[in-house]
Amino acid sequence: MGMKRDDYARHSKRVTSTKRWQVLRQAVLEHDGWACVDCGTKRGRLEIDHVKPVRTHPHLAFAPTNCATRCSSCHTRKTRIECGHPAPIQSPARKAWAKAVAELAAEPKPAT
Repeated sequence: MGMKRDDYARHSKRVTSTKRWQVLRQAVLEHDGWACVDCGTKRGRLEIDHVKPVRTHPHLAFAPTNCATRCSSCHTRKTRIECGHPAPIQSPARKAWAKAVAELAAEPKPAT
């Protein structure tokens, strides 16, 4: 028997639309250095991900230890895997490209 679309509805919407979430979001961004915990990017829209989903762990919805900063690409990838989609396959060339882009996006180090 397959999963129904409602099995993965945005259970977190009730959480992310609160003022309490906005305060927590800022704290998590500061804790993670305003960078994606997976790829290190600091560009684009950074999202706060519930490490353990709200639909299965509602008691952890506002727990800072259950939150992590992710760029939209990494967040989407993680969520798709949680929902049962296969992990995307990355060639070595694509991984090298992603690493080079992440290094360019990193803040420049001051010259000594």
